Amino acid sequence: MSFNNILGQERAKKILINSLIKGNISHAYIFAGPEEVGKKLTALTFAKALNCINGKEDCCEECLSCKKINSLNHPDLIIIRKGDENTKINTISDIKRDFGDEDKDKESKSIKIGAIRELQRRLSLKSYEGKKKLAIIDNAEDMTREALNSFLKTLEEPLGETVIILITSNTHSLLPTVVSRCQVIKFNPLSDEHIKEILIKNYKFSENDASTLSSLSKGRLGSALSMDYESFCKFREDALKLLGSSIKGDLEYVFTESKRLSSDKDKLPQFLDLVADLLRDAVAIKGIGTDENVINKDVSDKIRGFSDGLHIHNILNMVDSVQQTKSLLDRNANHQLAIEVMMLNIAGGYR
Repeated sequence: MSFNNILGQERAKKILINSLIKGNISHAYIFAGPEEVGKKLTALTFAKALNCINGKEDCCEECLSCKKINSLNHPDLIIIRKGDENTKINTISDIKRDFGDEDKDKESKSIKIGAIRELQRRLSLKSYEGKKKLAIIDNAEDMTREALNSFLKTLEEPLGETVIILITSNTHSLLPTVVSRCQVIKFNPLSDEHIKEILIKNYKFSENDASTLSSLSKGRLGSALSMDYESFCKFREDALKLLGSSIKGDLEYVFTESKRLSSDKDKLPQFLDLVADLLRDAVAIKGIGTDENVINKDVSDKIRGFSDGLHIHNILNMVDSVQQTKSLLDRNANHQLAIEVMMLNIAGGYR
């Protein structure tokens, strides 16, 4: 995939292409931005362009070097991910499907010093066949303190024709001394239009499905691709019913539903985020009068239904109540009690 096929990151692409044209390549980069917006795919495209036999400012996709990087089988390409003492490599199909940034390994693992030592060993070797030796560290924020300190030595003493790319959604978790030695390139959430175009062009979604999924994705292509839309719709119907029943002051529903919700602690944060999104959509509809900035456009009529008669300040108070509930749950408050209080506050906020 060449730079032309990466949509929505024009500023990042311009910086990288200009560096290729001028031959002014940094020894280390940080690709920083939200998850699932194309950071890893851009890193691999940059790696191909740097080693492409035929191209200068982009990759040809036809030469042996490009094909080897596409298959992640290039001897001068090193990819490190968390959860492995050495190197762990994704398949290119995973990278394309998830647009490069979705971490499927949700276990609490880190990039440990063993992986960085292995990286240093491999970087100390001469390039086998490429113009540049490329190292990509995915989820760089997951490096342990010991790994970061060890990695700093690599940045302070870059070896030969080596380019290192750190991919992160949180630069603040990296040591300032690491950040200061890298060129930081920022990636932004994708627009709904770009996600819709990618879904239709690259993944053959219908225009209607692409429009709905792009709106719900919040600028993250990976979210649109991985979403189980049918399950999401059921999840959202539960959230809409919670809001409607709470606003009506249906106490029987409040106590029954709070017990059910609190029993599934893993899904509760996601559910509360969805409730907050629906409330913010209600604020947008009230404030603008159109669906222009609404995330859940396909149920805007239902959002109007539960928010009918509410003032914007009522809805904003409800959003605050949801956020306070999330904070309480993070501090290990009683789940059922916290949800009950939230739903009662939503009811009270209307009166």
